[in-house]
Amino acid sequence: MPAINGLTEEKKARQLQKQRDAQQRQREKQRTRQADPAYRQAMQEKALASGKRQQEKQRARQQSPEYRAQLVEKAQAKRQQAVSKPPAAARTRKPARSLGTKGRSPTSEERGIMAALGTLPCIACLQHGIRTEQVSLHHIDGRVKPGAHKLVLPLCEWHHQLAAPARVRDCYPWLVPVHAAGTVGGKRTFEALNGTQYELLALAYQMARIDIPLI
Repeated sequence: MPAINGLTEEKKARQLQKQRDAQQRQREKQRTRQADPAYRQAMQEKALASGKRQQEKQRARQQSPEYRAQLVEKAQAKRQQAVSKPPAAARTRKPARSLGTKGRSPTSEERGIMAALGTLPCIACLQHGIRTEQVSLHHIDGRVKPGAHKLVLPLCEWHHQLAAPARVRDCYPWLVPVHAAGTVGGKRTFEALNGTQYELLALAYQMARIDIPLI
């Protein structure tokens, strides 16, 4: 019986070594392929083509009334859930704030609108099916004009003022700030990739159930 057990252990060891050798050959083959410039170029083109298809698919989805209605329903359900939670739980999300120069002080009506919009996730990220909860408020038309504080968008930091790392933008080309950060983003690029600011504002008003005409 010990001899049989010895043969069994030896057979297992040979099989294990065979598996290790196969794995090593596979790793060496992969490294050789990755060192080939033509292979790397083909993989990059494939990734770019895949990203483009995904972006086109997402854009088509964004135009669907059913998709926009779903966003509104989710936002309303989230707000209702937040209202029903104990105060301690409701404070886990930092309130949205307005960045940059203060301008004139908001009126009570404007403060109410800003507070409601500040409960929403990033309105630009939502256009691509992603929820980013931490936001700040971006003023569309300055901070001094009458009603200026009503025209604010809840945006994540990378859609507002900061440039996302290049590796992140490679995966999400639409993730650019409305305020240009160096050569990245700017109003024209932001709107081409995410929709105009007033289109986003209209959707945000709908999601926050703000029933007043846009100025």
